[in-house]
Amino acid sequence: MVTVSYENVDKIFDDGTKAVSNLNLEIADGEFLVLLGPSGCGKSTTLRMLAGLEDISLGEIKIDGVRVNDLPPGARGLGMVFQSYALYPHMNIAENLSFGLKRLKGENKISNEDIKIRVEEMADMLGLTSELLKQPKELSGGQRQRVALGRALIKRPKVLLMDEPLSNLDAELRHQMRGEIRRLHEELGCTTIYVTHDQIEAMTLADRIAILDRGELQQHCEPMEAYHNPANEFVKGFLVRHLNEIKETADNLFKS
Repeated sequence: MVTVSYENVDKIFDDGTKAVSNLNLEIADGEFLVLLGPSGCGKSTTLRMLAGLEDISLGEIKIDGVRVNDLPPGARGLGMVFQSYALYPHMNIAENLSFGLKRLKGENKISNEDIKIRVEEMADMLGLTSELLKQPKELSGGQRQRVALGRALIKRPKVLLMDEPLSNLDAELRHQMRGEIRRLHEELGCTTIYVTHDQIEAMTLADRIAILDRGELQQHCEPMEAYHNPANEFVKGFLVRHLNEIKETADNLFKS
């Protein structure tokens, strides 16, 4: 059972900017939560505090009930996928996937045979078996993003964090990868927190969404609950009106 909780969390930068204000948020075991909001709303900062990449100014973050405020990133049992693929260009795909496993030490160390098995299993799951000996530059954008996702998952993290991982892909690939990410989540059941500003992405991926504006949580619920019962004018404008406009545009195109 892997839960995540933010308890009265603030993030204040050195220049006095308050990026996150009194955040209280519970992510259930195995849940796919999407942090949604416009640029600058505090969603990436919220994710980075959990990852240990940003200090917490006030409050507590807990993983499975354990306070992690002062734990280094590597001790939190997290996997993270960034906007950029961040693959090692001089390594082939098998080496990129296995890199983190080979660096494990002590009681966490894994044998070379087990590493090989994990790489093969992950490649099969991601449709990359025939690409293992290729360099990243030989792959498509969608394939490179799959490698980045596989590199995070192969360590079997307690929680998977994703910060706008599809923003560098074209529309068709984004649609394809959304399906892949949701399929993998359902197959693996990993507690997942995903950052995006894309309303369609949030609605199609999330079990629940947490909508942020100016560092404050506006609504936390299932996607369709937010659509049918927006908590305030911000949610109504940012989520509902935007989705209605997309639907209206699609309807007009279909009619023409």
